[in-house]
Amino acid sequence: MPALTCAAVSTLQSFVSIMGVFFATQTPADLSSPKTLKDGEVFDFIIAGGGAAGCVLANRLSEVEDWNVLLLEAGGEEPFESQIPAFGNNLKLSYLDWQYTTEPESTSCGGEPCQWPRGKVLGGGSSINDMIYNRGNRYDYDLWEQWGNTGWSYKDVLPYFKKSENNLDPDIANDTTYHSVGGYQSVGRFPYTDGNLNPIMKGFEDIGYKVVDFNGRQVLGVAHLQATNHYGVRRSTNEAFLTPIRHIRNNLKIVTNVRVTKILFDGKKAVGIEYVGEKDKCISGKLKASKEVIVSCGSINSPQLLLQSGIGPKETLENLGIPVIKNLKVGYNLHDHTGSFVVSYFVGNSTRPNSDDINRDAILYSQTNRNGPWSGIGSLSVTAYANSRYANTSIDFPDIQFSTIPSTTDSKEPGYCENNAVSPWCYYNRITFMPAILRPTCRGLLTINSSDPFDRPLLYPNNFCDDHDMNTIIDGFVAATKLAESKSFKENGFVLDKTPPPKCAHLEYGTEPYWRCGAMVGTHSNYHAVGTCKMGPDTDPDAVVDPNLRVYGVPNLRVIDSSIMPQVVSGNTNAPTIMIAEKGADLVKKSYGIPIH
Repeated sequence: MPALTCAAVSTLQSFVSIMGVFFATQTPADLSSPKTLKDGEVFDFIIAGGGAAGCVLANRLSEVEDWNVLLLEAGGEEPFESQIPAFGNNLKLSYLDWQYTTEPESTSCGGEPCQWPRGKVLGGGSSINDMIYNRGNRYDYDLWEQWGNTGWSYKDVLPYFKKSENNLDPDIANDTTYHSVGGYQSVGRFPYTDGNLNPIMKGFEDIGYKVVDFNGRQVLGVAHLQATNHYGVRRSTNEAFLTPIRHIRNNLKIVTNVRVTKILFDGKKAVGIEYVGEKDKCISGKLKASKEVIVSCGSINSPQLLLQSGIGPKETLENLGIPVIKNLKVGYNLHDHTGSFVVSYFVGNSTRPNSDDINRDAILYSQTNRNGPWSGIGSLSVTAYANSRYANTSIDFPDIQFSTIPSTTDSKEPGYCENNAVSPWCYYNRITFMPAILRPTCRGLLTINSSDPFDRPLLYPNNFCDDHDMNTIIDGFVAATKLAESKSFKENGFVLDKTPPPKCAHLEYGTEPYWRCGAMVGTHSNYHAVGTCKMGPDTDPDAVVDPNLRVYGVPNLRVIDSSIMPQVVSGNTNAPTIMIAEKGADLVKKSYGIPIH
């Protein structure tokens, strides 16, 4: 099964370029230029970071007409190509990505640095992710509250999930206990049903999995997932929360291509920020916040900004000559949903295209109501949840999630091949069933080794640090191979590929040593890193923010994004990040006596 031809790739790139010009954003770049800022300007609230959380906050805080809100984003405006669901694979490692890598560790990525994509664009990760709308498990949030985070139980956060949601699928939306319509965030199934979707789901059913809505009553099972799309067009938080209001509310100012380099203090009280132009470093200045500075830069950039500003481990800051504002465990508790590319199948129904196919699909997408293969994400539309040997099977709290990752290859080598770097998700001849560890016990560290805010932070993920995490992913590998025995896979020509990674070729396929080797060689992040500004009660020595998301010991400073999660939720993190911002905005309003609706 050949991969994409050079001619097909060239055709695809030409179409993207032409369509990008035609559908260019209607927001003139100069309206959000750093040059529109004036040194010494005063705002009520300054939001550092226009990502998944920052866009939600900008909308909700600017609902208060008397508040003057500034949103600052290091990346630029969201481009047309990010709106095409199938192109999510092409956005990672592009100019829209911070392109972070971890420090090499012997237990992951074959001893090489791992790629950790993060959105550098208005909308952040929600503009480059795979659009999966997954809230996690109810028990995640109940645990948060049990650990002292009052107000963060499932019954407390469910209304905030529903507040954002505009569910487009009547069979889902009718379940009003868990879903709603009318919110800013469109959620629904993709309009295009990939030809392998039903055979994959049927394969899981054949081996004992029920079809579920994992945002509803049951999580354990297999699902045709819902996504942050609006009838075949990506709905990032930029598109969902900012586009409808940014040219209407005069009390909201949005500036892109500017990096917040430091939080400013009067004693220990946050009073403003310093900024530098991301593309033109000659542009710089200071801005004042009369009420609060809110850090929403994400799980990597938020802790980095705090550290650069003097909030973090005392010994780290003193060694770098950074004055210590508050000694806190910033950067600790780093963890992710770690997976691995080991169990792959060649598919009978290949979707590899030639130039004529791409011509057809481009027309389908651009000249119809956003339909055809480009309006979906291929086999990724299926996900499943399973139990490892450690899961508490007396409750519905699975600890493994499968991603069904498509790729194009003409080789017999497991994992992504070179050609997949230019292949949209809808074009593939191979699927990797990647298990991810939903509740890892291992914790890593984010730190800095320079006082220069433009130097990259150091990321130590500490993957597979113990047998719990390793055994969990091994159980996932074993479960994925059972699909080969399903009636559906046999009838539809899915063939298990037992070719080993080169570094594991000396080991027998399917043995524990083989799986251990595969896990450490084929390691892959699900891009769900969290926890670096941990939320916790004042009795928690590792907590950075309190349950109101205020930074301990630093008045007028909050962190509101995925970095506050004490433990990663048991699912994708985009929907929970939106929820955190929705709830965070209400926490801010309540502290100033603003009625909550």
